[in-house]
Amino acid sequence: MQGYRKAAVIVLPLLLTGCAAGKAATSSEGDTARAGSDWILVDQGRATKAPAVKYGTASPTPELTLPPLPSASTSPAVKPSASCTPLQSASGIEGLDVVPSSTSAVVTWYNPGGNDLVDYRVTAISQDLKVGEQTEVGWTKAAPATCGDVSATVTGLTSGTPYVFSVDVVKRRQNQEGTYTETIARSGVVSTT
Repeated sequence: MQGYRKAAVIVLPLLLTGCAAGKAATSSEGDTARAGSDWILVDQGRATKAPAVKYGTASPTPELTLPPLPSASTSPAVKPSASCTPLQSASGIEGLDVVPSSTSAVVTWYNPGGNDLVDYRVTAISQDLKVGEQTEVGWTKAAPATCGDVSATVTGLTSGTPYVFSVDVVKRRQNQEGTYTETIARSGVVSTT
């Protein structure tokens, strides 16, 4: 460690004097040259032109050829239950008709039939949110007797309150034990009178 300190004491003054001596020098033409003027300049740079952008001519995109769609006779047919005609135009999950009164509402939806149906469950979700615990309406069960329109009366509603009504179907699992539930229809916001 002592050897490094002695070397630093000797080298540091030499470096400082060398830097001070190279500050400026006068060339033979009388110009003041910058420090390091004894360097050889190999090639002086020059600006290059920006590359030219070449645009091609537009050509139409080749048409995509799709295979023809299968005819209606080759697509699998829906197999309704014995006395059911399938719904011609389903309106998705918003397929409920709701007729409200002051504390109840009659909810109607389409039942497509099928051997795997167990029952339907209908509920109303209040859209009048309050601080604290919300009033729960609960579920009303409806058994699917035949295909076609099914109605259920949801009770326990609050007068003058907006609700969204929802219908879930309970179905048996095919080739397995047990049941599963899925939402099949939902209304927009409907207010009781």
